[in-house]
Amino acid sequence: MDYIEKEQKKITEIKTFAVPIDLEEIKENITINTNTSSKPSKEQIINQALKFHSQGNIQEAAKLYEYFNTQGFKDHRVFSNYGDILKNLGKLQDAEISTRKAIEIKPDFAKAHYNLGNVLNDLGKLQDAELSYRKAIDIKPDLAKAHYNLGNVLEELGKREEAIIPWTKAVELKPEVEESMKTLALNLCVERKYELALKYLGKNNSNSCQSLYLGCLLSLNREKDFNKKYKELYKNKACNADLGGILEHANIIYNKKYDSLFCNKAIKYVLIDKINEDLFSTNHLNELISYCKVSKKGNRPQGLLKNGIQTSGNLFLLDYPFIKSIKKALEKKIEVYRNKFKDSNQGFIKNWPTDYELRSWMISMKSGGFLEPHNHEYGWITGSFYLQIPKYNNNDCDDSSGSIAFSYQGPQYPNKNKNFNLTIKKIETRDICIFPSSLFHHTIPFESTEERICFVFDLLQK
Repeated sequence: MDYIEKEQKKITEIKTFAVPIDLEEIKENITINTNTSSKPSKEQIINQALKFHSQGNIQEAAKLYEYFNTQGFKDHRVFSNYGDILKNLGKLQDAEISTRKAIEIKPDFAKAHYNLGNVLNDLGKLQDAELSYRKAIDIKPDLAKAHYNLGNVLEELGKREEAIIPWTKAVELKPEVEESMKTLALNLCVERKYELALKYLGKNNSNSCQSLYLGCLLSLNREKDFNKKYKELYKNKACNADLGGILEHANIIYNKKYDSLFCNKAIKYVLIDKINEDLFSTNHLNELISYCKVSKKGNRPQGLLKNGIQTSGNLFLLDYPFIKSIKKALEKKIEVYRNKFKDSNQGFIKNWPTDYELRSWMISMKSGGFLEPHNHEYGWITGSFYLQIPKYNNNDCDDSSGSIAFSYQGPQYPNKNKNFNLTIKKIETRDICIFPSSLFHHTIPFESTEERICFVFDLLQK
């Protein structure tokens, strides 16, 4: 039995993740006074734990939740909250167990069904996650975040048109939430419903939503309104990848020099480097490839990907040694990238997020496969680590086969018969390519009997 099979077998085993705990320390930390007993009551523990949790003191809240459980007490709020903490620690199986216990105690607890949906989503159990979100909504119809995440799961299941319904509901319930507003508007833009997207975006004045508003104006070729909105965003010091990509395209079709506070001339900031054996071993590389091949049931539909598959969820949440190893290697290369361009005076370097997260997935393509033009408008920087680049057929005379190509041309914007130069970067196994998330890119089709496999990641501002 190989390593992957052993690890997948472990997933079915029940394990308890114990937060390090000193029982005497717990008693001393409980500040609610009692004259009846030196041992804290069930209610005191719950109240103090919830207080810690609400104050953002997660470590102390986790200790009390664990202590509560070891005393044999049962409370749906404790199991649900503790499950959420475990999820954020990457202990997804333990999180699922704890959250299901909350539902056993109180089946009509909407928050627990919502939390379970989040855990199942991260585990790649998309159909089960959908059911959990729907149950949460049945219990609490005004739970906007459940509507939003239901839409996200439906999209991952290849039901984007159906996902528009819960996304719209989420926005109607809470139009001030940037993430749900942007997701709805972006998908309306995919359907070329730009006017409807503008209607919704007008209800949220955040820089991110108004940047997308600017993109809709570009798609509609409303240059006068575009100029007015650009000045407004510049005055507000908007700095995001979406805005960066929009302005690069607009500079060409309008023959202007719009200054992007995110990144100008993003192609200058493409870095090709190597991740060698000392940073990421061949054994771990092969295990990562093996994971990609045996996890096909967890793959998600990807409309831009032709003759290929993409894994679902965030791979960095998986508790495998090879995942921890590749994350560590990538973090080192991200620092190399940041230091290389530290004197560039570009906004995405000067305003590097102090609080960020990494998300990752894998893409595998077969012969004839390619990825259509796009950018990662939600990210900060984007990268690909190439695990396996195939040997192309001898009769393939196109030297760029399988390469990554960069351009300032956004596929949803008018080109007005302008010339958008294409920059092609040929890549090899163990290459890593890092670039600003604003930069539009695609891959060149290839012919080979071998697969092209890469590990893709985004650095996102929290």
